Amino acid sequence: MTGRQLTSFEHILLGLICLSPSSGYDLKRIFAATPMGLYQPSSGALYPALRRLELRGLVHAQAPASRDSQSARQRRVYEATQTGQTVHASWLRTPIEPATVSRDLGLHLMRFVMMEHLLGPEEVGAFLRSLADALALLTAQLEQYVDAAEFTDRHPRLALDHGLAVHRASLGWVERTMAELAITRSSPLPDR
Repeated sequence: MTGRQLTSFEHILLGLICLSPSSGYDLKRIFAATPMGLYQPSSGALYPALRRLELRGLVHAQAPASRDSQSARQRRVYEATQTGQTVHASWLRTPIEPATVSRDLGLHLMRFVMMEHLLGPEEVGAFLRSLADALALLTAQLEQYVDAAEFTDRHPRLALDHGLAVHRASLGWVERTMAELAITRSSPLPDR
């Protein structure tokens, strides 16, 4: 099991546990009550994923002293191990691959959320600059494709217009976020 990479869902679980020790029930509530429910592949995926993280030594679970010894189930609280914290920090620092930025945009935003208390401003800035560069490249490529394509039907062009609007909006968000965090760019963004 040591050679298999963590799934995106496992990385998110590990990140949540690194932020705050949690029981499976606590994590279920987070997924149910927030937009993070998007990352839970199925209702039966949570506990097997927690067991995999535990088997890999990334988290450990403790059953707190129960006031009610009659309870049929002991609430297990998962905490990140030092190895788990190291793996999580490494995931946060993973470079953005421009070729997959569209597919992985939600994960990049999740990584950004989890960076605030773990990474310094320089690393967060480098991450955001990299995300902006990848989104600018993707947008430019889509614009070139739209300009060169000869559409015989309207729907494909309209669908591409949607994709362009989404990626332009994401790029605009990154630029505003960098400005709010006072992160300067070392090179200007390409014209859009």
